[in-house]
Amino acid sequence: MKKVGLISLGCVKNRVDAERILGGFEARGFEIAEDPAEAEILFVNTCGFIKDAVEEAVEEILEATLHKKSGNCRILAVSGCLVKRYPEMKEELPEVDFFFTPEDVERIPEIVSGVPQPLKPHDYPARILTAPPHSVYLKIAEGCSNRCSYCTIPTIRGEFRSVSQEKLLEEARWLAGEGAVELNVVAQDVTSYGLDIEGPRLAELLHRLQEIDKLRWIRLLYAYPRALDERVVELLASGGKVIPYIDAPIQHAHPRVLKAMGRKVSAAETSEFFRRLKKHVPGIVLRTTAIVGFPGETEEEFQALLDFVEEIRFNHLGAFAYSPEEGTLAAELAGRVDEEVVWERYDRLMSLQAGISEERNAAFVGKELPILVEGIDGEGEVVGRTYGQAPEVDGHTTLEGYGDDRVIEVGEFVTAKITASSTYDLVASVISHDDE
Repeated sequence: MKKVGLISLGCVKNRVDAERILGGFEARGFEIAEDPAEAEILFVNTCGFIKDAVEEAVEEILEATLHKKSGNCRILAVSGCLVKRYPEMKEELPEVDFFFTPEDVERIPEIVSGVPQPLKPHDYPARILTAPPHSVYLKIAEGCSNRCSYCTIPTIRGEFRSVSQEKLLEEARWLAGEGAVELNVVAQDVTSYGLDIEGPRLAELLHRLQEIDKLRWIRLLYAYPRALDERVVELLASGGKVIPYIDAPIQHAHPRVLKAMGRKVSAAETSEFFRRLKKHVPGIVLRTTAIVGFPGETEEEFQALLDFVEEIRFNHLGAFAYSPEEGTLAAELAGRVDEEVVWERYDRLMSLQAGISEERNAAFVGKELPILVEGIDGEGEVVGRTYGQAPEVDGHTTLEGYGDDRVIEVGEFVTAKITASSTYDLVASVISHDDE
C-alpha cells in the first residue's frame, strides 16, 4: 500500500477538490499520509487567483520537489488553478511527474494509480474530509460567468456550471452521515444556481437540503448582490435550517468604478439587495468584501464606498488592495493608484468597519443563542460560533462554564447567553446543552 499526501492551498472550494482527490485514492486502497514528508505520492493542489497566491503555490511546489530529491516521494503531482493559468510551468518543473487542471479532479486518482475503479464501494463518490466533520462545505457549482474585469476565475475555472440537485443531495446526505451539522453552501455565485441548466433553482435546493435530518445550519456563502429570489428571502427569514446569514461581495459602490470592474449590478441594485434583506429577514448577518485602489479610483469614488459601508453597516467586511492580474482587462487600464494611497485607503476602510463590527457585535449582548462548539483555542478557552460567525473568517464566541463538569464535544450545540463583545468576538455563558 502506497501513502498519498496532499498540500492544498487557496479557498474552501479548492479544499473540496483536494478532499475528492484524496477520497479517490483512499477508495482505491491507498493510505492517506498525515505528514506530506511520509507520502510516496505527493500532490500540491494550487491556487492561482491572485499574485500572492501564485507566489505561495510556487514556493510550496519547490519545497515539495525536495521531498522527491531526498525524501519518500516517488511521484510528485501539481493540480489546481495555477496549472490552468500558467500551463507553461510544465516546461519549467521537470521534477513534477503530473500536472492536472481543475477539470481533472475526478480523474486524477485513476490516472496516477492506474486503478480504473474504486476497490471499496461508496454510497457517495469518495471524499476524505480534511477538517473536523461537523462543519463542511458543499460546492454547488463550478466556474463563473460574471466576468468581472479584474478576475481570473472565468479563465481558470470556466463558465458557471451548476451541479445537479440530485448529486448535491446525495453528497449532503453523505456529509451528514459523516457528522456534519453545519452545511456551508458555496459557489463563486450561489445566486445563479440552476440558471444555466434550466433545472431547480437555489430555493428548491435549499428546501430539499433542509429535509436532511442531521443538518442544523445551512449557510450561504458568496452570493452575487443581484435581485434575490423571493423564496430564498423567505427561507432566510423562516427561522429554519437556512440561517439568516449571507456573504455577498460588493467590491465597490461607486457607479463608474463598478462599471469599470465589469460588475453586472449597479450601485442602486446593490443597495436594494441589502436593504431588502435587512427589511425582511430578522436578525440578518451580512458579510461582504471590497476592493480598494482599483485603477482610476478617485478620493471621491473611494468616499462613495465608505458612505455605502456606513449606510449598510455590514457585520463583517474583508478588503483587498487591488492587484493587477495578468490576462485580465483591468490590468490594462490606465490610472494606477499610488501604492501608498491604496494602503491608506485600505486602513481607512478597515478602521470604519472595525467600529461598525464592534457596534453590531454589541447588539448581541443579552441574547440567548444556539452556539456550535468548535474546540479549544490557543489560550485554552472553549470556543464556538453563533449563526452570525462563519467558519474561519468571522471570529468566535468564548464559552464560559463549558467543560468545567463535562467532556468537550466538538460539533455539539449549546444554548448560551451572550455576556460580552469585542470588535470581532463574543463571550457567552452556557445555559444548556443539546442533550439536556
